[in-house]
Amino acid sequence: MEELFKLRDAKPEDKPWLDSYCAAEGMASLDGVDGVTVAANASDEPVGFIQIAQGRNGVAHVYPIVVHPSWRGYDVGRALMEDAHARHGELRLVSRGSSVGFYERLGFVECGWEMVDDEQTEGCAYCSTKDECRPLPMRLLA
Repeated sequence: MEELFKLRDAKPEDKPWLDSYCAAEGMASLDGVDGVTVAANASDEPVGFIQIAQGRNGVAHVYPIVVHPSWRGYDVGRALMEDAHARHGELRLVSRGSSVGFYERLGFVECGWEMVDDEQTEGCAYCSTKDECRPLPMRLLA
């Protein structure tokens, strides 16, 4: 059976797709495609992506990971996270409350806010949807 998707580094021409996925989730557009891995379908169109940024604390941070709604349930998010973990070792992130179960199934555990790079957490302190979002700092050890 042919693979449903493949992982590859993002290309500049992927950015409109990625930005549209961010917008649909209420997130800002990406600054660029550095550190972005894409899950692409058989037509090489992005169906999901993950961006990894090296924090000032020396640990890789996930922000964001987004899978197109029509591709959820096909292990796209799991494949992206497992690839990032294999490449970078320990991962840290701030999960929206609705995503906590996904991360827990991958082995992430709650951690203190101080463990997540402040570049990843600064928006949470003043976010108008914080009560709805229920952000939670999490990490996956190497």
